Formats: sequence, structure tokens, C-alpha cells
Amino acid sequence: MAASYWDSHCSRNLVSKEQLENSHAEDRLLGLTREHIQQLNVFFCTSIAELAKQLKLRQRVAATAMVYFRRTYLCNNFCRMDPRLVYVASLYLACKAEESLVQAKHLVGHAKSYRKWPYDVKDLLDMEMVLLEDLDFNLIVFSPYRDLVTYLADSGVETPCAQRAWGALNDSYRSDVNLLYPPHVVALGCLCLAAGSCNVDLAPWLGKLNVDLGQVAAVVTDLTSMYAQQAAVISLEECNRRIELVGTRWDSSAAGSGERRHQRVTLA
Repeated sequence: MAASYWDSHCSRNLVSKEQLENSHAEDRLLGLTREHIQQLNVFFCTSIAELAKQLKLRQRVAATAMVYFRRTYLCNNFCRMDPRLVYVASLYLACKAEESLVQAKHLVGHAKSYRKWPYDVKDLLDMEMVLLEDLDFNLIVFSPYRDLVTYLADSGVETPCAQRAWGALNDSYRSDVNLLYPPHVVALGCLCLAAGSCNVDLAPWLGKLNVDLGQVAAVVTDLTSMYAQQAAVISLEECNRRIELVGTRWDSSAAGSGERRHQRVTLA
């Protein structure tokens, strides 16, 4: 990839915790708590991963789609843009960006069989254009995968620890860390989390690295919190209930204004 992370991605796509805290302002006014929003984010990122697995897509494609989904809702709200449409459109766009092309009709067919998806090909293509605009046509995602390969080789950890680190990295896309920290910090945080669970002492090796260990510790803390929150993953029914609730309340408050860009479909 010719683009430089530090020249483009770092300044354009990493956000502060304050920016994350200020997102979904309208959803919170309409009744969703921060915990509800986080649970919905986890639900839809998990849905992306499961749909990608059905389509036999590379993990990298699913990871890119999750980043697109999370970036989109930094400047949007669930009440205005139905995440049940956005998560599929994010995967469709990621397939193109990661050169793993899937026909729109094929993706829609899998989405309908996966979760009784109520939209059609036209809705998917329309939402793709909206996502491109909201992402400012910046589709490059620098993932931590390559950094983790380097760290695993350099640290010399054994296979069980390495496997846990890969698992933690895949799971990290369900959290905020890939929006907050550079890829190499996320990769190192995943390795440290895995090392802790395997009773591997990385302190001597970490001391040789030119890395902000405070950020690495923050990644470990965020991932640990994510695993604790996922102990109570919401159901599809609860997800639909929350999305319909804020959608209905937004429609009522904005009746006649014409502000809503996308028709919301109630799931059975």
C-alpha cells in the first residue's frame, strides 16, 4: 500500500475519546444510553463478521467493514441512518476496497437469509454512495495485522500465546481501540493481553521498544472492558426494539421536516 499511515491516516481517522463521547448525541436524547449504543455497535460489528464468514471473505475485509461502520456513526445517529442497512453496505464497500469483490445481488441474498434483511439491491447501492460521502472517500484502513506478525516473530512467544493474540486482534474491532490508537499500538496491546492470560513475561522485551507503553496499557484496559461487556450480548429482537424506538421517536419529533434521508423498515 503506497499511502503512508503517518502522512494521511493518522491525522484523518484517529479520533479522541472526547469525540467518541460526543457521538450519537441525538440517539442519547431519544433514549439510548451509552451502554445501549456500545452494545449495538458490538452487535453490528459481530453481524459483519458473521456475514463475512458466510460469504467466505478474508478477516481483513470484515475488519475494514467494521472500521467503516464505526467511522460512519462518528457523524451520524442510529435514529437517522438504520444500522441494519449500514452494516451490510459497509461490508459491500469493504469488499471493493480490499479487492474481494462480491456482487451486490449475491450479498443481498446472503443478508436476507442471515437475518431476514428487509432491504434490496437498490437500497444497498444507495447507501454505498452515502457511506462514501460520509467517509470523505477515504477508504484506506491500516490494520494492525502486519504489526502483530512482526511483534510475534520478534518476541518469540509460543504458539498458544500467539493464537490468543490473533484472537484478541480480531475481537478488537468490536471495541473503540482501532479508532483511538495507531495500528502498532493496537497490535502490541493485543499481544500484551494474550501474554497476561498465558502468564508470559514480556517486560524485558517491551523495555527495548520505542513505544508509548501508556497507550498500550490503555488498549489492554479497553479490550478487557470489552470482553466483560460482551458477557451479555443483546439479541436480534432487543436490537430491533432499540433501533425502532429511536427511529419512531425521531420521526415524531421531525414530522413533516423532510430531514430523514433513508426510509426505515420495521422488521417482523
